[in-house]
Amino acid sequence: MGDIQVLDDHTINQIAAGEVIERPASVVKELVENSLDAKAKNIWIRVEEGGTELIIVRDDGLGMDRDDATLAFRKHSTSKIREFDDLQNVITSGFRGEALPSIASVSRLRITTSEKESTVGTRITIEGNNDLNIEDCAAPQGTTIEVSDLFFNTPARSKYLKRVSTELQHIVKIITIEAIRRPDVSFNLVHGERKLIEAPASDLKTRIGILLGREASKELIEMNGEIDELRIHGFLTRPSVSRKSMAGLYLHVNGRPIQARNISYSIKGAYGSLLHDGHFPIGALFIEIPSKDVDVNVHPAKTIVRIANEEIINKMLRQIIRDILAKQALISHVDLETTNTDIFGTTIPTSKIRNKAVALNSIDSFQQEFDVSLQEEQIETNMPSMRPLSLIENKYIVAMGLDGLYIIDFHAAHERVMYERLKDQKRFKRVGKQDLLKPISLELTKNEASAFEVMLEDITEMGFDAEKIGPSTFMIRSVPALLAGSEPERIREAIDDIVESGSMKTAEEKHTLMMYTVACHSALRAGDKLTMAQMEFVIREMESIPNPYACVHGRPTVMTITPAELDKKFKRSGF
Repeated sequence: MGDIQVLDDHTINQIAAGEVIERPASVVKELVENSLDAKAKNIWIRVEEGGTELIIVRDDGLGMDRDDATLAFRKHSTSKIREFDDLQNVITSGFRGEALPSIASVSRLRITTSEKESTVGTRITIEGNNDLNIEDCAAPQGTTIEVSDLFFNTPARSKYLKRVSTELQHIVKIITIEAIRRPDVSFNLVHGERKLIEAPASDLKTRIGILLGREASKELIEMNGEIDELRIHGFLTRPSVSRKSMAGLYLHVNGRPIQARNISYSIKGAYGSLLHDGHFPIGALFIEIPSKDVDVNVHPAKTIVRIANEEIINKMLRQIIRDILAKQALISHVDLETTNTDIFGTTIPTSKIRNKAVALNSIDSFQQEFDVSLQEEQIETNMPSMRPLSLIENKYIVAMGLDGLYIIDFHAAHERVMYERLKDQKRFKRVGKQDLLKPISLELTKNEASAFEVMLEDITEMGFDAEKIGPSTFMIRSVPALLAGSEPERIREAIDDIVESGSMKTAEEKHTLMMYTVACHSALRAGDKLTMAQMEFVIREMESIPNPYACVHGRPTVMTITPAELDKKFKRSGF
């Protein structure tokens, strides 16, 4: 007899279970997706001990008759695929016929199901490799599946399960993903006696607020646009609410939840420097692409897809999101409901078209007259009109506008202005520079000197004149015009930061950091005592640039408090 043998059905099912059922959350995902495909409008999930002891998923979907319920436990049985071509156009959550037999092979499973207006339901019980026990029963329309003692017959696999709290977190994540994908369906998740998720059927924005929190819900921007055959819709937060990871970003391609690192970074790239360094927005985005350009059969769990012409798709996606953000007033409200510094809400004043202002020498030494005049170019800005009232601790400008009070971090705001000015000068290749009365000698380590020498061409384009006068010594004879009038210490700080940028991986990163550095060190600083004219100047400069809502590091520049919020805080509402 040869060495090659055909495996028995139980072993085949357990191998399939290894691909599909990694942990309790995998079971929950399979069962909830089946409920959705059965057109359920309400789904109830109950778990015990993180799903290791018991998982119950109940729905009010179409249900099954006795024959279909029996067939569902046969390998590769499915109601969703009829022929090979259907694989490329599947629109349901899944189509794997081995899901139920795979789950049953590593647990004790019971299914109770009944079709609409059926006089009798069906209950099927199976344990591991045992035969099906089929009986009639009384049951409402829909399906209830109970999975207990997961991995009871595969102790090697159960050893790799994490703590109850960890397994529960994975289940909560799965339900959150499915609930965001289908806001028209009600979801309830209970662990023991504790209700974790209660999300009644609603619209997408409300559902995001329920699941992702109040902070995110009040900062959502509707994303709706298209280029060629790419369409997107959904909601993403303003830059003031973000996370250090992609965990709060729920992506979907053609209705299917996916994990897509490249798409996440494209979304982050669309925000640019409006986002805090390394942060991602929060929200849900639904991307529609012709099904012929998407391969959903890359991963057993269908969470990863392959997209044809992905680079082109990502470029169009960034453009759509940039265009939407450009039309928003990204000003956050100061939250008066709590004592911390969290920020919520937004105000969207009427858009205005203003001529780009040019800084004049008439207001103290920090204002520079730029070489590039852009007075004839019109840009769109959503900054509301306001006038300064006072200065708080030499850090914040308090201003009055039609919609309420505004609080401006003048260093952050002026830093953004300087960055936009420098970008304009670079675009027209007319970066202004100023000779120093007293050149600055720069002593560097050998590593720093080597990095600085490589960057000399870029540094010169930025407005610095640097001459090597020794093995590790350079003489700085001129600086960008934006830094003119700055104290030598500030110029030296800017140069030190530029030297550090030599460790950046790409030329683009180095160039961007250099621009950030010059903008940061040329801006007004917290602690500067501004006159009323200077405060007015900062506000007018903010109105003249396209993205005045965050500094180059992603910190907010302006917040607002409306009269309605003050009325509520002073308990005037309703009186």
